[in-house]
Parts: sequence; C-alpha cells; structure tokens
Amino acid sequence: MQQLSTDSVQELGQKLIRFCKSDDAFVSEPVNSILEAIQDGLYITDKNAITVTVNKAYERITGLDRKLLIGRSMDEIVTQGYLTNSISADVLRKKEVVTTVQTINQNQKILVTGSPLFDEQGNVSYIISSVRDVTELVAAKHAQEQLENLYKTKSQHKVQCSDTDFIISRQSQAVFDQATHIAQFDCKVLIQGETGTGKSKLARYIHSCSSRASEVFMELNCSGIPENLLEIELFGYAAGAFTGASAKGKKGLLEIAHKGTLFLDEIGDLPLPLQVKILKVIEEQRFIPVGATEYKTIDIRVISATHKHLKTQISKGEFREDLYYRLNVVELELAPLRERRTEIIPLIQFYKNHVNQKYGLNTEIELEVLEFLSCWNWPGNIRELINLVERLLVSSTDRMITLNHLPKEFTEFGLKKAVSTSLKDRMVAYEKSLIIEAMSKFSSMRQAAMALGVDQSTLVKKIARYKHEP
Repeated sequence: MQQLSTDSVQELGQKLIRFCKSDDAFVSEPVNSILEAIQDGLYITDKNAITVTVNKAYERITGLDRKLLIGRSMDEIVTQGYLTNSISADVLRKKEVVTTVQTINQNQKILVTGSPLFDEQGNVSYIISSVRDVTELVAAKHAQEQLENLYKTKSQHKVQCSDTDFIISRQSQAVFDQATHIAQFDCKVLIQGETGTGKSKLARYIHSCSSRASEVFMELNCSGIPENLLEIELFGYAAGAFTGASAKGKKGLLEIAHKGTLFLDEIGDLPLPLQVKILKVIEEQRFIPVGATEYKTIDIRVISATHKHLKTQISKGEFREDLYYRLNVVELELAPLRERRTEIIPLIQFYKNHVNQKYGLNTEIELEVLEFLSCWNWPGNIRELINLVERLLVSSTDRMITLNHLPKEFTEFGLKKAVSTSLKDRMVAYEKSLIIEAMSKFSSMRQAAMALGVDQSTLVKKIARYKHEP
C-alpha cells in the first residue's frame, strides 16, 4: 500500500470511525487488517491521549513494542523516555492537523502528523498519527551540507569572489575563513607557502573581498629582476631622470596602485637597499620617484608573499627585521597541495573544464586517472597541476585521458605505488573519486545515488564515513 498523505489519513480515519464504536473495534476485523497493511506507521490515541493501538509498521519504524504502549497515556510514555514529545496533546489543544519531528532512541528521527477525528458533536474522539522514518533524509541533508562545506561549491567545487576562484577543503578552510575576515580591514598581510600553492590568488581574493575591490590590484614579482629595474617599476621616474628616459616620465606601481592594493610577490628576494625604501613607503605612505625632488602621497594596502623562511633570512642578514614586522601584521600560510589532497580531484576537474572551454575541446579524464593523481605529491603544487591538465588535454587526440597518457615520471611513480598499495585501498580510493564526481555533477543526493547505482541510504553512509578520513 502506498504511503499516506495528511488528506489520506483524514479520509481513512473518517471511514474507520464508522466501524469503531469502541476502542476494541480497532483491533477487530476488517479494521485491524487495514491498519496492518498500511506501510506508514500508525499510532492511535483516544480523546484522553491514551494509546489505543499501533500497527506493525510503527513497531518496525520505531523499534517500540506495542505491548509497551497500548493502554498507556502519552504523558507516561514521554516521561519514561520512549518518545521525546507527544503530538496528541497538541492536536487535542489545537483541534487541527499537527506535524512535528520526534526522536526515538536518541538518534532516530521520525516525522509525525497527527490528525483529529471528530464525533457528531464536533469533539475530538480519536487522534490518528502517521509516522515516517526521516533519519536517512536528515542524514542525507546533513551529508550534502558537509560535502558542500568541504568544497564550498556551487556547481564545480569553487568559491567565487569577483574574478578569483578557490577550491576549499577542510585542510585550508581555516586559512580561507581568516582571509575572508581580514579582507575587511586595511592591515598588511604576509602570505607564506611553497611555490605554486596559490599565494597570488589568495592575495587577489583578499583584495576582491575588501573595500578596495573596485580599485586597482597591482602585482610585482620581486624575484629575478635587477635592483635598478625593480626600483623604477616600484617608484617610477621623473622626466629626464636618466639617459633614454621618457620625456614625460613614468608612473611606478606605487602611484598606479593608489587607493588600491599592491601585491609584492616573493618579497624575500627584494634587495636590501630597496627594503629600506619600501619600509619608509609603508611607514609614511609617500615616496619620491627616481630623479624627482618632491614626495607623492599615496593610499595603498600592501600584501606580500614568500616561499622563503624570512626569520632565517633575518638571522643571515638578508632581510630587514623591521620590514618583516611591518609586513607581517597578519600572517597566512597556504599548505602544500600534498596536505590538501581532498582538493586535488576538484582542482583537476575545474581546470579540465577551463582548458576545454579555452581551446574548444571536449576531453574527459578517466576516473582511474583522477584517483591516481590524487596520490601524487605535486612538488610544484597547483601550478604543476594546472600545467599537467593543460598538457594532457592539448597533446592528446583522444577524447578520454587514461593512465597511458600520463608522463613518464607519473608512470614510474605508479609502479612503486602499485607495489605498496593494497587492492582494498585502491578500491576505496576509486570509490571515493566516483562519489566526488557524482556529487559534483548532480544537484541532489538522490540523483547522485541513481547515477552511481546505489540506494540513497548507502550513499549517505559512505559519505558520512569518508568525510572523517583524510
């Protein structure tokens, strides 16, 4: 028999009451057979909230034996802890249909709809409550929320603020939360992290979420540029400042970034003489262009980043301690990708879509490849991942990227990994990748379960188990 709607319960109740001139009629035929055939749990009380009967479905759903319930008042049943609350009292008081959620055995959730049955005088004679187990639905909703929080996703596991995309997992959630918070303040930020971890993107994100978002974001990489050129890039120069200089002069990044944000990447490579000048700019918010005699006043926010240990450089005399403390008002550290493994597959999928769109391709990556790459240590971090994805897609004439398309270093890594990884571990990792892929494609847990060919409850349990694993 199908599950009952509220209207169905009302209709059934009105029909049953014609048979039920007394409470005993609920356990006599044909009424008893009708109640037992219904797949929804049914709980029937009289006008005094005394339990008259329950059907087998109610026993199955709740695990409560009818012998413990029949003949007892709802107050007694609630007091003894069998149920958390009584819907019958609410129905008697309001004289209308009431729906609520009850908890059984501390963790099982049941959805209860109580419907009043009226006698000829308009008084409530019985309350028929239909019961459904919604534990799995609640778990499914919770699991989906957990998954969404895991990647902060809309459609492809990405967080967007202006033009900046981020893949977020629980490993980097704390950094992301702190960046979001400090973006509203004009304090200086120092971002630490290995090369390729996304320091520049994080700086852009902070700018995009700040009050300066509508102003310019200027970026200067301090590594590998001669000192004199760095100075010109930063400070600009006045007309005729040196031989070959423009007759009109040139604005430096400090002036261009006025009202906006200046991002100094690889600040650890900034020459010592320029460190002194940058320190004065930060302290005074003004500077003198090369060859000029007058100060230019500016209003900029400075964000810097480095892959080096600045305190080690300070001890070696390679970085000024006073500048370090000026730059390091708030320090954010981006962990390497090998410590954020749950981000790897979503990142690959995101950049795969990006490359496909950029070059008009329609190439897919085999799930076995995704699982394999999730175990790679990525010494070049996200930058290496982006390069590999583009390389695989543009160099292959096939529509599907398989393990055979991977570069030699990955193949050698795979041979070592195959020896040290059990079949069970590989199957578990593969299953996790399938679930992540399905959840990224479908908007509901039900659709994802159908695509994977499993029950929704099975998918919920697997997600709940995997979200506690690294």
